[in-house]
Amino acid sequence: MFTWLFHLLHRKSEPDQHQMASALFRTAGYLSLIILLHSAAMIQFEQLSLGDALWLSLTSITTVGYGDLYAQTFWGRSATALLIYLGGIFVLAKTAGDYFDYRAEKRRRQLRGEWIWNMHNHILIINTPAAHGAQYFKRLIEQFQSSVFARLPIQLLSREFGQGLPNSIKQIEQLTHYHGSATHPASLQAVNAQHAKLIVVLAKTENDSLSDSRTFDILHRLRETGTQANVLAECVDDQNRARLQKAGADIVIRPMRAYPGMIVRSFAAPGSEQIIENMFNSSSDQYHRFDIQLDHLSWSEIVCRLMQHDIGTAVAYVDINGTMHCNPSAHSPIECSALLLMMRENHSTDLTQLTHLLKVAP
Repeated sequence: MFTWLFHLLHRKSEPDQHQMASALFRTAGYLSLIILLHSAAMIQFEQLSLGDALWLSLTSITTVGYGDLYAQTFWGRSATALLIYLGGIFVLAKTAGDYFDYRAEKRRRQLRGEWIWNMHNHILIINTPAAHGAQYFKRLIEQFQSSVFARLPIQLLSREFGQGLPNSIKQIEQLTHYHGSATHPASLQAVNAQHAKLIVVLAKTENDSLSDSRTFDILHRLRETGTQANVLAECVDDQNRARLQKAGADIVIRPMRAYPGMIVRSFAAPGSEQIIENMFNSSSDQYHRFDIQLDHLSWSEIVCRLMQHDIGTAVAYVDINGTMHCNPSAHSPIECSALLLMMRENHSTDLTQLTHLLKVAP
């Protein structure tokens, strides 16, 4: 008994959290064993009931000692001295110490991003933008939490925040982080990438095409985990889009740090990211504003006339007070001072044609 007690008291703490938990449970197991052995001895030598034997064991090992029950026989007292006084009290103190050490170490590792969370069906965000990372994460997470993905926990995998998350995002509910690199399989395993529901691979630098090489490597690592998650990857150079898709990205978008909601919309409505990207692109579809006053047509009539004459798609209008209205009700009466149209590249019309089309009854 004294041999295992000596090793127990001199056991060095292990850095692995699973070994920490195992050591705590092992110590608690020894304590439970001592209590059970002493209770059995009290039943055998003192003729106590099971309830009284457990009560005597617990009050003795915690040094409370109410005095309502006590060992009277030689063998009962010997068992108490051996099991409780020479072993149990020390093991109880060790168990309490291990528990508080475990809690403190767990808190420290969680703060520094070293704790492995057992997460499933979560959102995994990989990498941190080079500039204003915490501010970007705050806005991106707010977008996720105000969408259909609001109930999904979020975990960050980044080589940043080794001393803890910044105050601006530290208090966000359901947010955890792990300090590591997605190019290392151990880090991907630690964040349970294989069990994630959504994975976002951010470009480290939004203007450096070399970021695509790292993204390509991360996508291969993710594929090796066997993840079934919906994976979105940011691509700096459009020439690398097909390459990233072949590597495992379900959605590929340009980095748009000013509009993190684009990532959320890409997951919620796949394909919408292409529409949004067109708005920021000088090629492909073009957006034009025409200053035209209308007060006799509904929105559905305007949209239908433009489409029937292959002019373009009406996306919004500006009312006479200067307020923009996007996607208004189909039968809303329109009093506008300007129309915004989406038109194909190299397809144009002038204000005169548009005025004639809309102001003259078909």
